[in-house]
Amino acid sequence: MWKNFSKEELDKAYNNSLAVANSSEIVQSWVQSSISAKARLHGDRDISYGDTKFQSFDFFPAGENAPVIVFLHGGFWQMRSKDDFTFIAPPLVKAGFSVAMLGYRLAPHANMDEIVQDVRDGLKAIRAHMKEKNIASQKIWLLGWSAGAHLISMVHDEECVLGGTAISGIYDLEPMRHCYINVKLQLDEGASLKNSPILLPQKASKPLDIFVGGAELPEMQRQSHDFSSYRNSTNAEGIFKNLPERNHYTVLDDLINSDGEIFKSLGRRLI
Repeated sequence: MWKNFSKEELDKAYNNSLAVANSSEIVQSWVQSSISAKARLHGDRDISYGDTKFQSFDFFPAGENAPVIVFLHGGFWQMRSKDDFTFIAPPLVKAGFSVAMLGYRLAPHANMDEIVQDVRDGLKAIRAHMKEKNIASQKIWLLGWSAGAHLISMVHDEECVLGGTAISGIYDLEPMRHCYINVKLQLDEGASLKNSPILLPQKASKPLDIFVGGAELPEMQRQSHDFSSYRNSTNAEGIFKNLPERNHYTVLDDLINSDGEIFKSLGRRLI
C-alpha cells in the first residue's frame, strides 16, 4: 500500500512520464495530430464560459441528432490543455458522435474545488450551446483520461450527464497530497477527502465504464480497480476493463481506433 512508501517511492509510483520511456514523443505526436485535426474539423472553437482562456470549450458536431460526448483532458490538473487532445475528435465525429473538448483552469492558478467547479460550469455552458444549435440530444456522455477521468467522476451527478467513460484515472487524492504532484496542486486533507470520488456517494443508475492499461504503473491500476470495486459495492452500473499491454499513453489508442475496446464501448452505450 502507498502509505508504506517512502516519499521517493511514492513520487516514482505516480510518475507516468518516467515510467514510459517515449512518453514525450507520444505527447508531441498528440499535439501535432491535434493541430491537424483542428484544421480539418468543422465546429465552434474556444467558446468562453469564464474569465480565463482555459475556461472555454470547442464543439465539433456530427449532426443535430448525434449523441454528445464531452472530453476532459489529463495532466495531473496542472499541465496540458484541451487543444493538445483534439486528435481524439475526428474518429469519434466520423463514427457519429458530436464532441466537445472542455478546458479548465490549472493548478497552481486554481485549487481543486475551483477546477471541479469549472467543469460543472463548463457542462452547463455546453448544454446551453447545444440548445442554441438545436442539438436534439438532451444528455451528455462524459469521457476523461488521467486527471480528466477524476474530473468526470466528480461531476457524474450533474443532471445533464447520461454516464461516462473514465480512462486511467485517479480516484483517491490522498496519495497525490503526499507526492511531488502536490507542489502545485496544494491539496490539504479536507480538499483531498472532499474531491476523492472513491469516498463519495455514487449515482447507481448512471453508468461509469472504467478502463486502465495492463502495462501502467501498479498504483494507477490499483486506483482504477479499487474505484470499480467501490462502485460495485454500491450496485452502480458500469464495466471495468484492464487493457493488456497498454500503458498510460497508448491506452488512448483504444479510444481513437475503431477496433479499440474503449471506442467500441462508446458505440454500445450511445448508438
